[in-house]
Amino acid sequence: MSGANEGHYLGVDAVFQYSGAGAQIVSGSIFYLIAVRMFSTTAIGAIVMFVAIVGLFNTIFSFGLGTAAQHFTSYSIGKGDYSSVKRTVYSIIGYGFALSLGGFVTLFLLSPEISMIFLHTSGYTTLIRLLGFVILGNILFGIMNGALLGSQSFRLSALISILIWTIYYMGAISLAIVFRSLDTVILGWAFGIFAGVAIELLAVIQIMRRFESGKYKKNANSVFAYSLPVLLSSLISYGAGYADRFVVTGLTSLANLGIYNFSLLIASSIGLIAAPFNSILMPKFSELFGKGRRDEIAENVKASSLLLTSIYVPAALGIAALAPSILLLLGGNPSYDEGAEALIIIMFFSAFFVGQNILSQAIASVRRTKLFVYTSSAALVANVFFSLLLIPPFGLEGAALGFSSVYAVSFFTLYYFARKERIVRFDVFGTAKIWFSSIIMLISIQALQFLIGISLVLIPAYIFVGMLIYILVSKAIGIFKNENKEMILALFPSNLKTIRKLLTILILH
Repeated sequence: MSGANEGHYLGVDAVFQYSGAGAQIVSGSIFYLIAVRMFSTTAIGAIVMFVAIVGLFNTIFSFGLGTAAQHFTSYSIGKGDYSSVKRTVYSIIGYGFALSLGGFVTLFLLSPEISMIFLHTSGYTTLIRLLGFVILGNILFGIMNGALLGSQSFRLSALISILIWTIYYMGAISLAIVFRSLDTVILGWAFGIFAGVAIELLAVIQIMRRFESGKYKKNANSVFAYSLPVLLSSLISYGAGYADRFVVTGLTSLANLGIYNFSLLIASSIGLIAAPFNSILMPKFSELFGKGRRDEIAENVKASSLLLTSIYVPAALGIAALAPSILLLLGGNPSYDEGAEALIIIMFFSAFFVGQNILSQAIASVRRTKLFVYTSSAALVANVFFSLLLIPPFGLEGAALGFSSVYAVSFFTLYYFARKERIVRFDVFGTAKIWFSSIIMLISIQALQFLIGISLVLIPAYIFVGMLIYILVSKAIGIFKNENKEMILALFPSNLKTIRKLLTILILH
């Protein structure tokens, strides 16, 4: 049987993945928007730390198996070794069950100490034990989603994500509205993620029936040799991503962490733009690697980076231009406006180094995952150093600079390794044109706010005007070459005329 989805168009798969990522971002944002109006900033700080604990244990005990499932499944499809697809997926899921139970038990035993370290009191011990169920489900959900993506069932993965993340966040906030307690938030998370585990398990079993059974060489060593560096780098990256938050709460208070995290929430929401690129490109690059077509990986890095930049940069700079108004609108509390400068800093850095998303997928696809350990270690050192140096004198702005150093260090180290592997090309002139158009847009929005004033009612108008200016300027200077336009449009079937026309107007011009 042919395991690949030849009839699928990458562009359509991307639309589905955007929908799945969008459901998580939108549901999570609604959750926080309601939560900040229900709970104190201290309680919001506690929720932030719950999420951080889940992230930490998920990183450790998933052991990088979700990424391994993506790579080895797509690689085997590219090689035409379909019996390996089925056996590898089932082996990885089996390892995942054992590791998730280990994570649950470890958190249960260490909950008093974790409560004291992360939340400065033993009063959260019971709630942290409840988090064990959320962690168990998250580990399994991530690994099985990796299997779905690896088998290139992008649309099914997205549909499951839409359903589950809606249940995950809306269920939690609904229970919180009724009972007004943090424990019901955790119970809502647990119910949502286990619903996802059940659905994904059924989906994986059904998909694996399509693949042939036959002679199979057990490759546990290869899987763990691939996933161990992913585990180490993910763990270090977790520290790199959260170091600024730990320093904020260590040197200031949970209330300040709640304000800072709200800015980070808005900053991370723009990750919706990059997430589908990550989900789709890694399996596609792995398939090309399996077919021995390394040069095509470099060409795809070039085109996909330019496309991602053309969407991400104007969106990030638009948020930066409207940061105070957005924080006031979404936070509903003037105290959250203290995070505006931090949000602006993060938006600029994330936009400038957004290409790291593509580079990481390319490096993972050629089995050079040990390079991630160097990248994440450098990022961790940078965040800790700059956070400790800058937070005492500059507060939240110093934290933002520490957090942003992760983007810069990660990009440069990934680029160095990708160049050595000959899997990277960038369109420098096209990228410069995108930045020129985006800066003109930002200046125009700032000028309008100066002339008309900052108003919550006018935010949609400012967004519309900014988008229009970006389109007109980028259209005038021409960002995409003809061959790039044709390649991008080829990702979508000819019968999707509306999407193709919209891309031509908004991006390709």
